[in-house]
Amino acid sequence: MRTAYRIPAVLVTLVIGTAGVATCGADDGPGATASEHPKTAATRPGQAGERTAGERAAPHVADLPKHAVTSDKKPSFGAADTMATGYTGEEFLATLSKRWKLELDKPVEQEMPDGKKRTYVHGRAEDGASVSAGYSDHRNLSSLLCRTGTERNTALDFLDSCTGLDIPGVDHAGASSWLRQAKGETDSLYGKKVAETGNKKEYVISGVYSSGPVTMVLHRAYDKYSLRILGGAVA
Repeated sequence: MRTAYRIPAVLVTLVIGTAGVATCGADDGPGATASEHPKTAATRPGQAGERTAGERAAPHVADLPKHAVTSDKKPSFGAADTMATGYTGEEFLATLSKRWKLELDKPVEQEMPDGKKRTYVHGRAEDGASVSAGYSDHRNLSSLLCRTGTERNTALDFLDSCTGLDIPGVDHAGASSWLRQAKGETDSLYGKKVAETGNKKEYVISGVYSSGPVTMVLHRAYDKYSLRILGGAVA
């Protein structure tokens, strides 16, 4: 098993085809991360800046849903930004990969729709659990996407491990409590929608949780949970 790689300040650009981005969702997909969307100029709290035409501003926390909603009401976020200056997430990813037997790939660069590039480290376990760590500046962690099957008895524990980012200001007890509530609410709403429509491919989203420099949201689509953890995505 390979351990996490240190993200160098400058990476050699890799040409990635369709297969290389298979783990990344489209804008409306349940697994899409904010770092996969065009970069917005929405500023983080306490910073000054301007948005150019067509860029999406980061929403205010108070305007985001507190409880599970259907896909037509899914919240929109600003672009993921550095979670904490100097935080590469290297030790966290190494610990996560060791505990869950994730095999982490080498860092790759990926071009976004706006032409800018972001660095990603993808990892996958034999049981299907996966992680995708994004770096908006190629060095500092800006997003984390954790996926696992809904039928796996370790699903909640795996996702809970992902909320344990060792970043100052994150309320880990609060995040863990939120995740359990979010999972219960998304499962309940998913079951209700399937009963109404008969469509097992329904897609629902949890309420949003913000703590310190990160924002978390849980998606459920059919047999997959996708936990998104974003830096700088809300105001």
